[in-house]
Amino acid sequence: MAKSHEAAEQLAQLITTIRRDIIFGAYAPGTWLKLSELQHQYDASPFHIRRALDHLKNDKLVDHVANAGFRVATLDVTTRNETLFVRILLERSAAPLITARADAADIAELRRLALIFEASISEDGRQAQAHANHNFHSYLYSLTRNTVLSETINEMRNRSGQFTTGRWRSVEGLQASSRDHFAIVAAIEERDPYEVEQAIVGHIKAF
Repeated sequence: MAKSHEAAEQLAQLITTIRRDIIFGAYAPGTWLKLSELQHQYDASPFHIRRALDHLKNDKLVDHVANAGFRVATLDVTTRNETLFVRILLERSAAPLITARADAADIAELRRLALIFEASISEDGRQAQAHANHNFHSYLYSLTRNTVLSETINEMRNRSGQFTTGRWRSVEGLQASSRDHFAIVAAIEERDPYEVEQAIVGHIKAF
């Protein structure tokens, strides 16, 4: 039973890791995913790689082509545009709440999280960046003090990740994202809800 539980945890972690790499641009849409390369990349067995890809197929992040294998799903432009529209609507509505409710300690914590993301840029892969980015934005929207709003925003952010245009495929793109984070923090510190909104919307549109 213990081994079975451990195997399930390993598979769950593998799925999470590959999902993050796909969402944040380690593999471009349409890229064929060779099992032997994935085994080496993620230090996993062929069985677990196939299980993970089957799971991600159900999430519509990868496609399975008979007699050919798995590839990263191509972008659905309509769904991407509709998702970004909803994200902008929700996240810009959070700006005045964040500006009004964030205190000095909150701003200091946001800046600390922005620095962690900046430091992660030099690390290989996209796991560190994805984790740091999630922590920054999760904390940012928690400052609305509206649990339903922050949870809905986080859900939409997770859903829209697969529609990124690939900003994270280069160091320059990661650095641009980092600058956006600091711009959001600076606008909050200035207590300027309009600038907070503009910084947030600009950050979304960059993807």
